[in-house]
Amino acid sequence: MRNLGSCPPWRILPWIIVILALSTAAFPAEDDTPEETPAKRPTIGLVLGGGGARGAAHIGVLEVLRDMNIPIDYVAGTSMGSIVGALFSVGMQPDEIQASVVGVNWFDLFNDFPTRTQRTFRRKEDDSSDFLPVEWGWKDHLVLSAGVVSGQKLSFAFRDPALYLSGHHGFDKLSYPFRPVTTNLQTGEMFVPERGNLLKAVRASMSIPGVFPPVRWDGMLLADGYLSRNLPVDVCRAMGADIIIAVDVGEHPAQTTMADLNTMMEIRKQVTIIGSRQNVDPQLALADIVIQPDLTGISSADFPRVAETIEPGRRAALAVADQLRALSVSDEEYAAHLYRHQPMIIPPLVIDEIILENHSRVDDRAILEWIHQQIGAPLDLDVLKKDLAKIYDFGVFELVDFELELRNRKMVLIINTHEKYYAPNIINFGLSYEGGEGGKSDVELRLRWTKLEMNKFGGELRTDAQLGTDNLLNCELYQPLNYMRRPFASLTGHIEQNYYDYYVDLEPIAQYKTFQTGITPALGYRLGHFGEIQAGVNIGYLSLTDHTGVDPEKFEGPRGGYISTFAFDMFDQAVLPQRGFGGLVQYFQGEPKFGSDLDYARLHGGIASAHTFGRQTIRASVEGGSSFDSDMPIFDQFTLGGLSHLSGYHQGQLRGDAYGLAKVAWYHRLHGYPSPFTSAVYFLLQGEVGNTWEDPSEARWDNLRFSGLVSLVTTTIVGPVSIAYGQGESGHHSFYVTIGTIRPFLK
Repeated sequence: MRNLGSCPPWRILPWIIVILALSTAAFPAEDDTPEETPAKRPTIGLVLGGGGARGAAHIGVLEVLRDMNIPIDYVAGTSMGSIVGALFSVGMQPDEIQASVVGVNWFDLFNDFPTRTQRTFRRKEDDSSDFLPVEWGWKDHLVLSAGVVSGQKLSFAFRDPALYLSGHHGFDKLSYPFRPVTTNLQTGEMFVPERGNLLKAVRASMSIPGVFPPVRWDGMLLADGYLSRNLPVDVCRAMGADIIIAVDVGEHPAQTTMADLNTMMEIRKQVTIIGSRQNVDPQLALADIVIQPDLTGISSADFPRVAETIEPGRRAALAVADQLRALSVSDEEYAAHLYRHQPMIIPPLVIDEIILENHSRVDDRAILEWIHQQIGAPLDLDVLKKDLAKIYDFGVFELVDFELELRNRKMVLIINTHEKYYAPNIINFGLSYEGGEGGKSDVELRLRWTKLEMNKFGGELRTDAQLGTDNLLNCELYQPLNYMRRPFASLTGHIEQNYYDYYVDLEPIAQYKTFQTGITPALGYRLGHFGEIQAGVNIGYLSLTDHTGVDPEKFEGPRGGYISTFAFDMFDQAVLPQRGFGGLVQYFQGEPKFGSDLDYARLHGGIASAHTFGRQTIRASVEGGSSFDSDMPIFDQFTLGGLSHLSGYHQGQLRGDAYGLAKVAWYHRLHGYPSPFTSAVYFLLQGEVGNTWEDPSEARWDNLRFSGLVSLVTTTIVGPVSIAYGQGESGHHSFYVTIGTIRPFLK
């Protein structure tokens, strides 16, 4: 544990804070006396069932209850119902809850990583590689993570100070007594927290198994309450409610048609719905008033449509208005009821002390270097969210979260880190296919094994293996040189075998096989989240042989030289970016002193940019390279041709000591959303102009080649899948089918 110190509290701060989190604090309620119970009317309990995105319908129900002067005395909720219930129980009004829920960026919420522009260049390189988005680990055997999403950003989804400083003196002390319902994952029994970290309890109530990891609570592992009690009527009755209003927003098996049960995923979803109804239907019989909104066509996963569920909730509540009217009280009584249940008085959230509770192999100093919250300053949630996401991006954490506690009149910010149980060994798999060009196809399988946090500065050992048309074994030791991890040293070794066609005057005359080995020691500096620069020496052995007997050129022997690179990437996503920019400049100088007579220069670079207007995106790029009239060997010449590099020509059909290429692409999003965890379909048109030249002096405007590309692309769990057609000059054309291949913006 590390203590950063303390200072006297200030009195500042707005009502801006967050809901789903492993963060909260012990703060005594302003009034510890028991809640005053009305003597002339029965007590009313409100039960809010689980249903994922459909659960926002609860807000519409709350609006009707408010408009009809229905006084609520107790609240119980499961999953999404626990979210809405917690917000209501700390004193938020229905319109405030609606603004909070509708305002959540659900795509960002289900993506644990920082926004791509805030990730380090090294992590951007990871997601620009051809690997599946599912992470594996090694713990004596191959294992999967506990959930697809860790919920790293759940703590920042809803912002109300009471959510952080409520619950440690009991959930009965909230503005409205509240019970979030969870499931003990080990026993399968319902577990209902009654005090503690309110946000953590709500987080457990919505931890869908397989999607979010279970939440640790007093030696138990807690998961989504839908497994044991998706509509907790009996829980609310046990709190003391005489009359129960139950809101059921769950899906019904009968709403599924035979046509919807054709795939494994659809059948699995139906099984989950059936299981959930087994514990819901008996609870419905225990309720006095049942409200069931018509949410046909909206699934529990349709979070972009949460706003559409509110009005059906209103209509369903109005449909039972006659029953509800019997519970209504006068305006004066309702005003008195609201007064008795007004929101808690929350002290200014000025941080007096910061404590790190680190449950990982990462050095405390490496974590604290990234915390920018100032002692004596108001809590800045936006800054804290970015800081914790960047720490999470180290790669070894299951969760990096925070709590607030009031200790001896000091506001303490507690940073909690929890390591993945299989850390530090991270494994990724990948596959890709590219077909076309006269029946030729490339199939490649990939494996990446990364050993993270090898020392206090965060050293990494990364091994890549690839089998297919091109074979590769690459091993890199990457060593940051301080706790901020900006300067670094690296040592890379590789063995590689490639095949490529050799063209003369656009006609294939040979096929070459290259086999090379080498090592590259380098020093570099990470430029924040913008990019990096590095320089080193490349030394190795290369063999170039021909398979067709033409033998236009051969090479076998040592090679080496100096290499330097400046690269930056500020695109918002690796595949079909919506906005941002990126660039690359790389220079290699072959040196005879490393054992060969190769003495040449190779410089290439380019820049690309993307801008989006609604569903339309324009992406443009320009790039080029030159040997500066040096004697460049055939294996290092620039090539064009292939998908997105003068697409009408075959891969490598154009070759020379210099090249230039400019592209402008327009793509329209036909369906879906631009998110890492959803599918989207795009229609793309691209214009390309460029050429290669044997001599850089031959480059002229009048000998440029033109090409066009039309493509249909969809993003999937295995990466982008595309069908494309490229048309060049003089009848040159190519047809492409690709699976799982992420094309670089620059060659």
